[in-house]
Amino acid sequence: MEILNITGAVITVLMGCLGLFFPQRAAAFTGLTAVTIPGRSEFRSTFGGLFLFAGSIPLLTMLPATFLVVGLSWAGAATGRIVSIFEDDANVAKNWVAVLFEATIATLLLIGGPFALLLQTIVRH
Repeated sequence: MEILNITGAVITVLMGCLGLFFPQRAAAFTGLTAVTIPGRSEFRSTFGGLFLFAGSIPLLTMLPATFLVVGLSWAGAATGRIVSIFEDDANVAKNWVAVLFEATIATLLLIGGPFALLLQTIVRH
């Protein structure tokens, strides 16, 4: 199972590298535009640095808790997108593909030890 967690973290790092080093490509990937300098900065910071660090820490520590946090973050992104699909009348194929992508990365990061840790924490409290 650990290889799946690592795969999810590596994909997160790669997404971060895309945003940090290639903000225009990240913009095209997301369907957004970064036409101003602050727009490119946003891609470099949020889609770049944030994703790069979020994916790197689990790989550096190999702690289930770090995979758990990043996996739940991806699950939160998928959930937010689903809410948008219904609340913002955004029921388009690109959004459903993005939900599938985000949910897949979440699953990769959460499967095995991280999910067991989540269950232990919930049961304990």
